Amino acid sequence: MMNMDKAVGDIVLLVLRDGMPLQGLGIRQKKIYVRVQGHDPIGLWIELPEYQLPQLAHSSEGPAREVTAVGCALAPWSVVESIVHFPDLEGFDFPHPEVDSLGFKVG
Repeated sequence: MMNMDKAVGDIVLLVLRDGMPLQGLGIRQKKIYVRVQGHDPIGLWIELPEYQLPQLAHSSEGPAREVTAVGCALAPWSVVESIVHFPDLEGFDFPHPEVDSLGFKVG
């Protein structure tokens, strides 16, 4: 039996339910590779790489800035169809994953 604690810090394939349930976060794919940051009774905490943060005040830098791995987002268990973990696959473990398309880009 799988223990989610063993997936924290690793790359997993996250399969979402139909209907783009996380499109508000910019996730439009049904299947995405993400790094698990943690989990709780509500859902799975996933890393947000290259997430675009809006400027809160007028700035000469423009309307948005790119911040890499600023934090994580909650994917509620109700939107998760399946999680595929690769615990013994070299390259999918922390701290050096070898996945070209880790996560997603907003924009």
